[in-house]
Amino acid sequence: MRVATYTERAAATRGSVFALGVLLLTILLGTGVIPTIAVFAGGFLPSLMTPLWLLLYLSAFLGLMFTNGINWISWLVRYRILLVLLLVGTIISVSWSIDAQVSAERVVHLIGSSLIAIYIGFSVPLLTTLRVLALILGGAMLASLGAVFALPDLGVQNYEGTRVWRGVFNSKNDLGFWAAAGVLLYLTLSESFHNVSTKAVCFAMSVVCLGVLYFSESATSLLALLVAGSLCAYLYIAGRFQLGFIRMAIVAVLFVALTGLAIANIETSELVGRSGDLTGRGEVWRQVMKLILNYPLTGVGYGSLWYPTDATLWIQQSFFDFTWIVYHAHNGLLQVASEVGIPLALIALLMVAQQLIEIFYCQYERRQVGVLFVLGFVVAFLVSNFSEARFLITRELFWIFFLALPISMLRQVNLIDEQLLDTDETTSSGGLAPEPYEGVPGKPWLGPLPRELQQSSAGVHSDHASAPLLSYQSGTDEAIDDDFDLKTATLSLTVTDIDLGGILDETNRTRVVGADTISDLDESFVEDQKRSRITAAPRVPQTFDHDDTFEIDRYDIDLDGPEVWVDIDLDEGK
Repeated sequence: MRVATYTERAAATRGSVFALGVLLLTILLGTGVIPTIAVFAGGFLPSLMTPLWLLLYLSAFLGLMFTNGINWISWLVRYRILLVLLLVGTIISVSWSIDAQVSAERVVHLIGSSLIAIYIGFSVPLLTTLRVLALILGGAMLASLGAVFALPDLGVQNYEGTRVWRGVFNSKNDLGFWAAAGVLLYLTLSESFHNVSTKAVCFAMSVVCLGVLYFSESATSLLALLVAGSLCAYLYIAGRFQLGFIRMAIVAVLFVALTGLAIANIETSELVGRSGDLTGRGEVWRQVMKLILNYPLTGVGYGSLWYPTDATLWIQQSFFDFTWIVYHAHNGLLQVASEVGIPLALIALLMVAQQLIEIFYCQYERRQVGVLFVLGFVVAFLVSNFSEARFLITRELFWIFFLALPISMLRQVNLIDEQLLDTDETTSSGGLAPEPYEGVPGKPWLGPLPRELQQSSAGVHSDHASAPLLSYQSGTDEAIDDDFDLKTATLSLTVTDIDLGGILDETNRTRVVGADTISDLDESFVEDQKRSRITAAPRVPQTFDHDDTFEIDRYDIDLDGPEVWVDIDLDEGK
C-alpha cells in the first residue's frame, strides 16, 4: 500500500471560477439543502436534481481532462489504487446484481460523485474549500433556525413521536452531522484569521452549530463530535507544546486506554439517549449479518438492496423479515459487505487506514491550516458510519468530502518544498540547473539541502554552526538575533516585538514583507518554517499571497509573479 506524502508540483495555487462553481453547487446539493427545499416547494423542482448532478459529473470530468490531462489517472493509480479497486469492484458487481439495471444506474452516480471529489481535490486549495464550506454551512445553519420558527413544516420533523429539528436538511441526522462538522470547522478556521472580529464570528458560529446539534437530537452526530473533537484537541495541544513523537505516543496510549475503560464500564446507548438496541438498529444488523454470510464474496450487487424504491422494495422484502422499510443498513461497513462482498469491504478498510496515516503524517510533519479539520471530518465520518450508512453512497457530500479533502491536503501541503526544487535560471558556471538535493539530516523525506548550503556548512567550524544573520534596531536597544542552523537548515526567531514593516537589510539582503510585527507571526507558521527549506534556498524568487498577516497558507504562492528575493548571506555569520 503506497502512502502519498508529498504533492505534485502542478498543484493548484488557487481555485478557478469554474472549480469554485462546481464546489459551491456540490455543497448545496450534497448536503441536501437544495433537494430538501425543492421537495418542500414541490412542482417541477425535484425533477431537476438528477440533471444537475449529471451536469456536475460532466463538468468534473471535463475539468480534470482540460487542466490535468491524464495525469490525474496516473496519480490515482499511484496513490489511490485502493479507491480504484473499490470502484472497479462496484462496477463489476453489476454483472451479478439482483437488479442489474438499478445497480448500473447507481454505479454511474457513484463514479460521478467520486469524479467530483477528485476534481475538487485537484483544483481547489484546502483552505479555500474550507472557507467556501464555512460560508455555505453558516448560511444553511441560520436558514435552519429560520425554518424552525417561521416554517415549522419544513424545519421540524416528527421522529418517533418527538418533534425534532431538521432545518433545511433532509433529516435530523443530516442536520446533526453538519452541525457537528460546523463546530470543528469554525474552530479550525479561527486559527487562520488574525482579525479579532473575524475570529469572534467563527466562535459565534461554532456556538450556533452546537445549539443546532443539541436540538436535532442526533445522538450519533453528538458522539462523532465528542470523539473527533477530543482527538483534534489532543493533537492541537501536542503541537502547541511541541511534544516529541514519543511523548505524543505515550499520551495517546493513555488517552485510548482511558477511553476504552470508560466504554467498557458505561452503557453507551444510554449515554447517547438510545435504547439498548440503538432504536431497532440491532435487529437490522443481525439480519444483515445473515445475508452477508450467505453471499460472503460477492454480495447482492451494488445499490440493489438499500434505498429501495417502489419498484425495488421486493428485493429487500425477499431477503429480510422487517416489519418496516429499512433504507440503509445503519452501518457503513455492513452495507458495503452486503452489496459488494467482504473482500471489497476489507479494501475499503485499508483505504480508510491509508488516508488516516496520510492525515496524521501531514499533521505531524507538514502542518498547515485545515489539516486538523480534515482529520476531524474523517473521524466524525467514520464514527457516524457506526449507526448510519454513509460509505460508498452516491450524491452525498459525506462521501465526496471524505475523498476530496485528503487529496487537496496532499497536493497542497508541500507545494513550497516542491517549488524550491525548481529554478528558472541556469547556473553561471556551466549553464546547468542545480543538482537535486541530497537530504536533510534525520528527515530524509523533507528533501535535501542545496549545494550552496552544504558547501557553506562544510566550511564552518562546529563551534560556529549557528551564526547570527540579522540584527536590526527600531528606536530601542532591543535587536533581533535570528540564528540560522547550518546543520538542520532551520531559522529560529528569538525576539518577538520588533516592527518589521518594510524592513530591508542591505547588508544581509533579506526582505520581510506582510507583517507589522513579529508578534503577528502565527506560532504554527514559525513552527512550519522550522520544518521547511524556505530560508535554506538562496536566491529563490517568490511572491507570497499571505492572508491577513504574515501567515502563509503554504500553497498560495505564485512563482511566476513579481520577484521578492529571500536571500541569506551565509558569509556574514562566519
